[in-house]
Amino acid sequence: MFSFKRFSVKDDRCAMKVGADSVLFGAWMDVSGARRLLDAGCGSGLLALMAAQRLCGDGPAGSSCAPVSNGNSGESGRRGDEADFHIDAIDIDEGAVADSAENFAASPWSEHLKARQISLQDFADEAVGVSSDFSFPADLSHSPGSPSDRLYDLIFCNPPYYDDSPSSGSEARDIARSTDTLSRRDLLFAAARLLTDRGRLSLILPFDQGKKMILEATLFGWFLHRQCFVKTKQGALPKRLMLEFSPSPSTGIKTETLVIGDERYRELTSGFYL
Repeated sequence: MFSFKRFSVKDDRCAMKVGADSVLFGAWMDVSGARRLLDAGCGSGLLALMAAQRLCGDGPAGSSCAPVSNGNSGESGRRGDEADFHIDAIDIDEGAVADSAENFAASPWSEHLKARQISLQDFADEAVGVSSDFSFPADLSHSPGSPSDRLYDLIFCNPPYYDDSPSSGSEARDIARSTDTLSRRDLLFAAARLLTDRGRLSLILPFDQGKKMILEATLFGWFLHRQCFVKTKQGALPKRLMLEFSPSPSTGIKTETLVIGDERYRELTSGFYL
């Protein structure tokens, strides 16, 4: 059991356990303005819970906690547990979905969170219809499904990253880490089908895999808006790369470098760690 300021996380049944990288990513991703969110490959549900906390106005210092509008211009809407948002969390692993569902039910935001066992590819087919219309690079403005059918303002994912996954001794963990279950191409295509035209796709990857993702996403037609190089210590090479893409063009790429334990890291994660 991992205890955070507003929620606790059990991860005994899921393949991918709670880690510092996920906590950092959950604090870094931009949830501002999002009302429908998708956690693709949810594991224990940690990222969905962090997003829910931030959307309820109780995120880390310096984070973008989305204000809630009640439809009246210039007037604040409801806050706290009554905030107007919904997060779907999906995973192919039965244990992960069981952990997520239990963690969601025990959280202050249970009514806003739903866990389901299904692959991202099948989820996209179900949401917008099966399509073989796949071009590369894709024109995202004409991706399958009308804008009203593409349901999400934000999709976030800590995706599989091994093209040739070494054995970890756990079959479930090997499946969770292998791109055989979700390739970069499949992830980008599914996200293009499920996002609104101004939606965002946020990812965290090992640095080398992150560079591959940038190349493939650019060829596919995505625009990189933000990137963060994560180092374990000053002067070291980046270990992780956090990325934010959108179907909409950007005026520039916001780039930052973060060192684990530095002031920026503490600022981001302070709203979660006890």
